[in-house]
Amino acid sequence: MRKSILIAAACGLFLPVLSATAQDKINFEKQIYPFIKSGCAKCHRPEHENPERPGRKIKPKGGSVLTNKEGIMASEGEDGGKFIVPGKPAESLMLQVTLLPLDDENHYPPEGDAPQWTKAEKELFAKWIEQGADFGAWTTDPDPLTVPEWDGKEKE
Repeated sequence: MRKSILIAAACGLFLPVLSATAQDKINFEKQIYPFIKSGCAKCHRPEHENPERPGRKIKPKGGSVLTNKEGIMASEGEDGGKFIVPGKPAESLMLQVTLLPLDDENHYPPEGDAPQWTKAEKELFAKWIEQGADFGAWTTDPDPLTVPEWDGKEKE
C-alpha cells in the first residue's frame, strides 16, 4: 500500500514536468510571424521611400519596427510597457492591444487597416510569449517592405 502511494506521488510530481517538456514548441517564423506581418508590418516596417511622394520617407508608426527580432523586443508603448515580456502574456502590450474591443482607440490593428488576428492566433501568440518568446533562428524578415495584399475581408 505504502509503495503504491509513493509511486502515485512520484508520478504526480514528475508527470507535469514530462508533459511540459513534451509540449510542442511554437515556431515563431512559421506560426507567429505570418500574422504579425499581415496585421502589423504595413505600419511598422523600416523607414522607406514613399512611392507616392518621391524624395519623402515613410517612418514606422510610433517608431516601432516589427519586422525584426530587435525591433519587436525593443518596442515599448507610450506608458513605457514592453511590447513583449517573455513568459508574461498579461504584461505584453503587443498581445493586450489585440484583445481590446475593436472600437477602442488603442485596439490594434485599427479596424479596416489590416486583418484582425483571429482568436486562435491570439491564443497561439499568448502561448508563444508564455513559452518564453523564443524566436529560434529568425532575426529579421528578408523582405520587410513587402506586405501581404489584404482584400478587406476578415479571416474566420
